Amino acid sequence: MIKALLIAPYQGLAEIAKNYKDTDNNFKVDVRLGNLEDGVGIAKQAEVDGYDIIISRGGTASLIQGKINIPVVDIKVSGYDILRILTLLKGTNGKAALVGFSNISRGASTICSILDMDLRTITITNSDEVTKKLEQLKTEGFSVVIGDVVTVHEAEKIGLQGILITSGKEAVLEAFDEAKRLYRLLQKMQSQAKIFSDALERFPRPLITVQEDGGLVFKNKKFREMLDHSFVEHVEVMALIEEVARGKEKVWKPIEYQTKRYFLVAYPLKSEKDYVNILIYNDFTQKEEGVKFYPNLSHKSIPGQSTTAVSLRNNIKRYASMNSPLWIEGEPGTGKMTYAGNLHFERFKHRAPLVSVNLMKVSMDQLQDLFFSNIERLPEEGTVVFHNIHKINEYEQERAEAFVQDVSERYQTILLSPDNVESLVKEGQLSHSLYYNVPGARIHLPPLRRRKEDIKSLVQVFIAQNHIDYGSETVGIREEAVQELMTHDWPGNIDQLKTTIEKLMAMTNNSFIERKDVETIIYRDPLEQKDLNHSIPVQGTLKDMEKRIIMQVMQEENNNQSKVSKRLGINRTTLWRKLNS
Repeated sequence: MIKALLIAPYQGLAEIAKNYKDTDNNFKVDVRLGNLEDGVGIAKQAEVDGYDIIISRGGTASLIQGKINIPVVDIKVSGYDILRILTLLKGTNGKAALVGFSNISRGASTICSILDMDLRTITITNSDEVTKKLEQLKTEGFSVVIGDVVTVHEAEKIGLQGILITSGKEAVLEAFDEAKRLYRLLQKMQSQAKIFSDALERFPRPLITVQEDGGLVFKNKKFREMLDHSFVEHVEVMALIEEVARGKEKVWKPIEYQTKRYFLVAYPLKSEKDYVNILIYNDFTQKEEGVKFYPNLSHKSIPGQSTTAVSLRNNIKRYASMNSPLWIEGEPGTGKMTYAGNLHFERFKHRAPLVSVNLMKVSMDQLQDLFFSNIERLPEEGTVVFHNIHKINEYEQERAEAFVQDVSERYQTILLSPDNVESLVKEGQLSHSLYYNVPGARIHLPPLRRRKEDIKSLVQVFIAQNHIDYGSETVGIREEAVQELMTHDWPGNIDQLKTTIEKLMAMTNNSFIERKDVETIIYRDPLEQKDLNHSIPVQGTLKDMEKRIIMQVMQEENNNQSKVSKRLGINRTTLWRKLNS
């Protein structure tokens, strides 16, 4: 049984409510008369008396909402109500204005606009504004005022004709339905909250929720067993809380407390801006430079109908289920990390994180310590993605080979590299065994210029995502604009295409990207200028021009870096450095 109280600001609304309050045996409605502050007093007592929900109207409903902790349903001014008042207005003489809170004035203003009626609409935020607004209207020659109870009473005091906006049975019955819907929703949320509370209480690691000032709000059973309240007062914990509260981002941090080491994962509550959750692990080391954690990766679509796109989609389940390492190779910008993320999501969804390891920034000794010195330092499962294994020296490659094989016994393991590493093997710069024996499968992502039939699908994905992220009004692209995009080779591959589409959406106010927009962007980009003489623009610094020259030669030599370095008269190491600077 839902127990509701309708607080009517005027007698007529109370009478309508009484006529319809018994239409549902599971919904008990009591009716009281009270306007503004009187209504607030009634609502406060109703909360004490155990009512589940309050129903009221206009300024009274607005005032009540800020004073009590139970839900308040506002009886909306319906189209029927406005039409009734406008019909009454036809029989009056003189200039008319409507004065009321936004929940009344907004709907009235819209309908008057649609009906092309000359009616001044004034929105107030509190009842103290009413008298001043009415006196101003009287000075301007208005004689009729439409509004709620307060407005009408004040209008009559200063000699204006007041017409009360009343609510009909349609609005009252709609409010009853909204009250029942809201109550059921709150019941469901309370049930879910209890489930979540029980889950946190039984969580196998210490977990606390604290306020920004360090006040302890929640501590689960594991925390109570292992630690005490003084943990929250520790200077490093307080500093961590302040850092998370200020930056509103997750922070991983080690601390020493009572001669023991702990690793803390702290993150802000999205629902409560001044609250921070802290998850506590035993004996963690500080997060190494070059090691990043991605705890909540989501699936990203692989659009397109090319052989590559279809193959990647069709094989994702097979690749994700493999227990041996995978090697993904392709030019920069072809989506290697995105596909690695999809493989991770296919296998683990959100129950485990992806760990990204840049072998140019973290040593094998540090990785051994992080992964194997204490099993609790990292999650029990997940995906580890290794970057730049082709750049480390021969000795480190030997250690990396053994390390990757060890890690793959516990985690899904993926190695990323450019698409020319086979030439490094032939030249003795990359271990033959590492490249050919370690991975259970090698996945090649071709450059965008070899799968141009996917450009249209990729563009639609980028437009849709940009629409969601930034509220862009651009919803599509003209076919001739797509054809223009397909005439270019995209040396930066999918990443460059994505950036280009974002620029196009930023520069246009239209619903569709036009061909002229594409031409404007494309020919402004030195990497995409189609010049038959292959001239290099002389804009920017010497370093910029050097990079453009290298990219031009890379394109002409189909990204064969041995040929590029020979043609440019530099060694491969120098070429790599210049490409990645």
